[in-house]
Amino acid sequence: MNYIDQGSALSRKVPNRKLSKKNSLFYQQSVFENEEFMQKYEKNVDQLITVIEEPELKEVIQNRNERFFQVLEQIIKVESSIKEFAKGYQKYGFIVSDTGITYREWAPNAKELKLNEFGCTTDNGGNWEVFIPKDDDDNHQIQHGSTLITYCDQLERASVWSSVKKGEQAIFWNPDNKYEFQQQQLQQKQQSKGLKVIKQKATELQGVNGYNTIMITQQLLMQVDVNQITPDDLKRNIDTLHQKGFSVIMEIDHDLIGKHLNNWDGSGYQYLREGVEQLDYGKWEVLRLLLSNISFWITEYQIDGFKFTNIEIQDDIDATVYLMLANDLIHDLLPYGISIIQELDYPVLCRTIKEGGLGFDFRLSKLHHKQYKPKTLFENTGMYTQAQILNALVIGSGLIQEIADDKFVQFEQQFGWLHEDFAEVNEVDSVLQIKRGNFTFLINHTNENREIVLNLKINKILNKEDQKWEQLDENTIKLTIESEQGLIIE
Repeated sequence: MNYIDQGSALSRKVPNRKLSKKNSLFYQQSVFENEEFMQKYEKNVDQLITVIEEPELKEVIQNRNERFFQVLEQIIKVESSIKEFAKGYQKYGFIVSDTGITYREWAPNAKELKLNEFGCTTDNGGNWEVFIPKDDDDNHQIQHGSTLITYCDQLERASVWSSVKKGEQAIFWNPDNKYEFQQQQLQQKQQSKGLKVIKQKATELQGVNGYNTIMITQQLLMQVDVNQITPDDLKRNIDTLHQKGFSVIMEIDHDLIGKHLNNWDGSGYQYLREGVEQLDYGKWEVLRLLLSNISFWITEYQIDGFKFTNIEIQDDIDATVYLMLANDLIHDLLPYGISIIQELDYPVLCRTIKEGGLGFDFRLSKLHHKQYKPKTLFENTGMYTQAQILNALVIGSGLIQEIADDKFVQFEQQFGWLHEDFAEVNEVDSVLQIKRGNFTFLINHTNENREIVLNLKINKILNKEDQKWEQLDENTIKLTIESEQGLIIE
């Protein structure tokens, strides 16, 4: 039969491959027509909610979905499911068994490959492999903590699939005792009360008052650098955060990954598009690697979700399909998992795949005035005013920032504004008035002070004790709000 195999984006036959029942034509057809598949996906574009609501989007959604289902069906034919396809880390890199160590790498343009002094053989389909048996004393020939160098022709490389590194070198990590998680992953939707995310490096993971989610920044593929933190210590820190009620998400920077993979096997087009420093999302092994990266962190480190950055999809349908597959995988492995996309001018990012969207839970946006979108997050890099930060918390779904001592975030944590799903939004003389739960928020985005009259009774102003107001009658007040400031009224 014809199917896609490793190292090629074209259907072809591979000699001597044994096909199990899951590869049979009957199995493939039954998978695409069974009840589970039909509940999860809608292939008729005219039945998609997004197309019904916005018919002008039909063409772009139809083209995108046709490619998505084409790739999905190819994955199911070869691997039976996205989850199985995304277990590349169990097939590539350094696989330890009771009898020895198997090393596999995809390097289609290499003429020769060695791991340290051990020569690899190739299947002529781009895959290289060597099995290193245990010695006569039943010990692995490579010791825990040893440096692993892949010699790709004349190039010295660290395996793309290495999960532990020391600086730029791959490390064989096989300790006698490994840390076992005590706490389960995300058990409820943090979305219900909004995300307040603080960025931290893997070496600095700790809970911070005012936040409910920690984001590990700039992690590169499946690699933990023992110069910074050991795998066991990272797992222990994540476990501690889970026990305290924090979610832990990870940033995937596709630009960094592309630069890391560029020219790995000596060519400029192994994982990247030829002549362009950009990942080739249409390649089978690029998809396997990127999806396996997601599966690895969820499975091995109990990561609760991901923020996808530096990926351009406006004119790249393959990149769009990759993001759909990634969201499908995340929410399959972790039903309450979190997926966040950087700000993109692209339709229906945060609708489910069955509705015709890309499946993200949140999109990042700039801190715009009046923006009331429940699936919007705002990123604060320290360049925003108090009014904008408060706007992000009470109008949008939450905030991502690097500053740990923001008073507005701490107020929100203390009083729990975002536990209320409904917010009533009005504008009075260019001042935004939001009623949410027992609180009223007055936000002045303008660059001048504003005097306003409101039908409001003030018991207490939480964030500015010296704020003055004039009580015109029992239920009417007059006050002045300074430029770019916000008031929290109880």
